[in-house]
Amino acid sequence: MIRFMKRKLVVFTVFLLATLMTNAQLYLGAKVGLNFANLSTSVANTAYNKKIGINGGGTLKFNFNNTFGAQMDVLFSQMGSNAKSVNVVDNGDGTTSTTTTEELHDYTYVQIPVFANLEIPIKSENLIPYRITHSAVSIHFMGGFYFGYNIGNSVETSQKTATTDGLGNTSITVAPKTTLAGDLFFNPIDLGIAAAAGVSFRLSPKGRLTVDGRYLMGIFRNSTNLFAPDAFNRAVQVQLGYIHRISRLRRWQIE
Repeated sequence: MIRFMKRKLVVFTVFLLATLMTNAQLYLGAKVGLNFANLSTSVANTAYNKKIGINGGGTLKFNFNNTFGAQMDVLFSQMGSNAKSVNVVDNGDGTTSTTTTEELHDYTYVQIPVFANLEIPIKSENLIPYRITHSAVSIHFMGGFYFGYNIGNSVETSQKTATTDGLGNTSITVAPKTTLAGDLFFNPIDLGIAAAAGVSFRLSPKGRLTVDGRYLMGIFRNSTNLFAPDAFNRAVQVQLGYIHRISRLRRWQIE
């Protein structure tokens, strides 16, 4: 009995998905934008600030009806952070040393965000009364998750030390920059929660211009070293894109 019920559930699920896909409106497109990335972590005497990078790639979108849809992107994405730490040491001989260390964390990922999409037309015009309309402008809200695979990571370190004697004289020593690439303990897998909102504009019967704002919150640690501080990716993304309808117009379609 249980096996029979499972079989019916599988058949129903496949039938439902096939029905949705058959009636879905399919779009292909491209996106490009900026990342305002950072790391969520806590290290003594260290401040982590945003790092600006780029993102871009392709997008595949399904509209199941006028309101609901799904979307998946494949993006090249630059993540990371700018870290700065300041340590003051009393040398005990009447001098004080202040060491400022700056680290540029540069991480490059292939990211695959997957979203459920809620579309709200805010300006529509009838083409054929009661059958087909088009939306000149619409807003959309998206929620889902993202998967990321790291294809490059490096940390560039610069350091300078200011030493002040008892008379107030200061000497500055600047150390050569160093770059550590390909950290063996770096976790190549990133997974997190993604949310977005945006607006789209009708450019032609098949094409739309999209403007999106997204937030990514990683839930996987950046390091596999159990003794390293917990650090998680965070990013605000701003994207400009174009999507093009490649399927025929459905009767329900707001284009």
